[in-house]
Amino acid sequence: MDPEAAAVINPHLLVREELLWCGRPHDTTELLRWRAGAIILVAIAALVMRSIPLGPGLAERADTNSILLAVLVGVLIAEAIVFHSYLSNTFYGVTNQRVIIVSGFRKLEMAAVLLDLLNTPRLCVRRIHRSVELIPPVHRSGALPFTNPSVPPDWTGNEWYRLIALEDARRVCDLIVESSNKLK
Repeated sequence: MDPEAAAVINPHLLVREELLWCGRPHDTTELLRWRAGAIILVAIAALVMRSIPLGPGLAERADTNSILLAVLVGVLIAEAIVFHSYLSNTFYGVTNQRVIIVSGFRKLEMAAVLLDLLNTPRLCVRRIHRSVELIPPVHRSGALPFTNPSVPPDWTGNEWYRLIALEDARRVCDLIVESSNKLK
């Protein structure tokens, strides 16, 4: 157990709730590499559009498009900063009753999933590479830009949660399933 994560998760425990595992995202460089790659590709496209000699009609269009691509690069950089900020302030916990996610951009907020909701028509658990997802059976997961990648925004109407970049996602997923089965 990560002692820093335990210190953040423990104040959120209920009476008779026992912390079984806690941690935080590790080695998020792969996630940031994908974002950096997208930013670099868009930036190269903007530079190429600015450097190609074109006729007068196409030059205006290329200037407009390159400005729009430059704005897109700025937006992608801002989104990457927000994404990294959320991940650096995210802590996960698995108890005998809930999965707890404490995260936030400025102020840490807690979200929890009751384990007895798992493997029902409402929520199921699955592991994808180094992430564990708690999602509705017919939902495709994915974080929206500028939002917490572990907890969906309230306005989506869908309840889903993601534990991202775990060191041992298989063990955490098995622990969640085992704890959920003990409640039945």
